[in-house]
Amino acid sequence: MDGFMLAPAREKHLGELACLARSVAQALSSRDMFVADDADFFASVMRGQGSILAAEDRSGRLAGASVIRFPAADAADNLGRESGLEGKDLARVRHLEAVFVREDCRGRGLAARLVRRNMELTASSGRDLSLATVWPGNLASLRLHFSLGLSIRAFAFKYGGRPRFVLLGGDRLRLGEPGMFSPSLDLDRHRALLARGLAGCAVRTQEDGRDFVVGYAAPLATCA
Repeated sequence: MDGFMLAPAREKHLGELACLARSVAQALSSRDMFVADDADFFASVMRGQGSILAAEDRSGRLAGASVIRFPAADAADNLGRESGLEGKDLARVRHLEAVFVREDCRGRGLAARLVRRNMELTASSGRDLSLATVWPGNLASLRLHFSLGLSIRAFAFKYGGRPRFVLLGGDRLRLGEPGMFSPSLDLDRHRALLARGLAGCAVRTQEDGRDFVVGYAAPLATCA
């Protein structure tokens, strides 16, 4: 095994969670990529508003965490509204708020493992519609969320004006093969494709390896 122990975060982790989130944000190449939450936010999630799954290394140090939050159906920040959900479906929403991993623990699939396990742990909560926001230039995050079954459904400026895709999964939307593409940071192109009813569901790196495009597909059907 990889030596990581996964378990629900506890009060003792609050300081470490905030510190790790902050260090991850500070090390990123763009301030738009990730906005770190503080200990008060993590505490509110742990006290009934969601689930935080922590990973510890062999020495007991925090190696990473997945944060899933349950927004109120009538909350202004419920991402379901921006992705077209209405009524009772808004009470089914869970936000995949963040996943962050210590630098020396990356490259071992820990982020994906954390999110998948946290989704399993919250599956019985009635929150079966998964939503997340991703900066359009974050290739790794897009790959992760696509692998979890989410697709891009909307675009919005969030967290103080930062551009974000809004991704949704769990509504059983079936998509065809990607037929339209947009450079990762061509925001107008993304919005135009979304306005046509397409959903972003794939990424393809360019030959120079420094940029990528997002592939969009048309819905085939929505199962009840």
